[in-house]
Amino acid sequence: MAQEIKIEKKSSDVVQPQTEKEARQSIRDKQDLSGAPLRGMMLNNLNTVGSILRKTDLTWAMLSHGLFVNANFYRASLYQAGVNNTIFMGGDLVKTSFKEADLSESVLLGVDAENASFEGANLRGAALVRADLEDANFTGANLTDARLASCDVTNADFTDADLSGARAYHIDWSKAKVPPAILPDPLIELPRWALPVLIGGALSSLSLLIYLIIRKNKSKSEPVA
Repeated sequence: MAQEIKIEKKSSDVVQPQTEKEARQSIRDKQDLSGAPLRGMMLNNLNTVGSILRKTDLTWAMLSHGLFVNANFYRASLYQAGVNNTIFMGGDLVKTSFKEADLSESVLLGVDAENASFEGANLRGAALVRADLEDANFTGANLTDARLASCDVTNADFTDADLSGARAYHIDWSKAKVPPAILPDPLIELPRWALPVLIGGALSSLSLLIYLIIRKNKSKSEPVA
């Protein structure tokens, strides 16, 4: 709670972008956009590390084909937002609302999405790996052909969620508040060592991409001689 109050008191540091261009630059620069009104903004193809979007209003916004590494979306609203083909690697999605959002073909890797709402969201073909989904709401969500691996679904609600064609690995569905009506088929059984190796390879590739993003952003900010 002390940390929450401390963050809220830094109101003088909060940025309120007026245009999509300003919003893009502020997000890339890791400026504090807590509570900023970004409704309906076109913010596709964003590649960022450590962006701060706490309680930001991203209703109807477009964030597709992006990469968000360790981003803070705590209690942000992405109601009916377009977030397809986007990668969330780590970061805070606690109490974030993705209600009726399009997250198709997206990846949620190692995110903390406790108490997040995916009610009525489109997660068709999405991948949720090592995600904390405790108390998350998937009521009426479309998870057809999704892949779920090593996720915590304690007290999660999958009422009327569609998991047709979905595959799962290392998920204890008995801990869910309301498990899916039809449990997903298991992923192809792999040797115990295989999954860490595959995930490690993916993380290495993403780490290289993150390094290139940081280098690119630094080169833009350096003064021309």
